[in-house]
Amino acid sequence: MSKSGKSVFTFGVYLAAIGILLLFIPNVLITPFGIEPAREVWIRLSGILLMALSVYYILAATHEIVVIMKATAFIRLTIIFFFSAFAILDLVSPNIIIFSVIDFLGGIWTLSMLSSEGHFGHKGIGSS
Repeated sequence: MSKSGKSVFTFGVYLAAIGILLLFIPNVLITPFGIEPAREVWIRLSGILLMALSVYYILAATHEIVVIMKATAFIRLTIIFFFSAFAILDLVSPNIIIFSVIDFLGGIWTLSMLSSEGHFGHKGIGSS
């Protein structure tokens, strides 16, 4: 597996772990960050979605699907802006930004590995 594949695989495992926590014991994960305890089903549905998304990350990594790995990196770079906006709008505790920093740094890691492997040519995001 390439270095970029390893970075995406690692993030896929991270997503699966967060998803499992959100599905089964969401408050253990969120309350230490100052987020109100979850009482509705939505947090658990988010866990299911993260687990499903993790499958795509893991498959992209193990099958070296570069265009998907690029897309995941760019998407992870944007999460910090959304979470920051939620915090600025006082919709959630600013502590949620900690999770987005992990996404952002993971995106940088993947982009760096993809670049070092020569996956950015003149054809744009889809070039490999």
